[in-house]
Amino acid sequence: MSNERPVLSPAFRVASVAVLAAVTTVFTYIKFPFAPTRGYYNLGDVAIAFCAFTFGPLTALISGGIGTALGDLLGGYPQWAPISLVVHGLEGLAIGLIVSVRRDNVLIMVLGGLVGILLMVGGYFAAESTIMGMGFGPALAEAPGNIVQSAAGVILGIPLAFAVSRAYPPVKHWRW
Repeated sequence: MSNERPVLSPAFRVASVAVLAAVTTVFTYIKFPFAPTRGYYNLGDVAIAFCAFTFGPLTALISGGIGTALGDLLGGYPQWAPISLVVHGLEGLAIGLIVSVRRDNVLIMVLGGLVGILLMVGGYFAAESTIMGMGFGPALAEAPGNIVQSAAGVILGIPLAFAVSRAYPPVKHWRW
């Protein structure tokens, strides 16, 4: 097998990002309610981290932002869709940019994941305590769950990225 990078058509890239956004939507739609604030936790961060580790920053930005926003819209939380679009999109972008340095290195993946966790938790904390008018207390109450949600995404996303790369080696060249 040649080490040359395949030329991927724009249609292939758009279709791939659309499928990954749909997967992120489904993962976001799987909810674990948080009664004190009537919010929920989800598995969307698994898809975001996987996309960032496997496909790079642009794919993670688009599929993470659109996928989580659609998950909110379809799941009955439309007021959160714009926040999810921005926060999870930036989370995926940051992880992907850091990992693009050396994407087969677990320590770099963990470092990228930690930055993503900080962005996600900080972004939601800022939005909850200000834009959404929840105040400091409820936003603080949701922070530990947001940490767990985002950390689970990184912890599950790393082995998933390696497994997919081993099972289908050409995916290593699908970076954009």
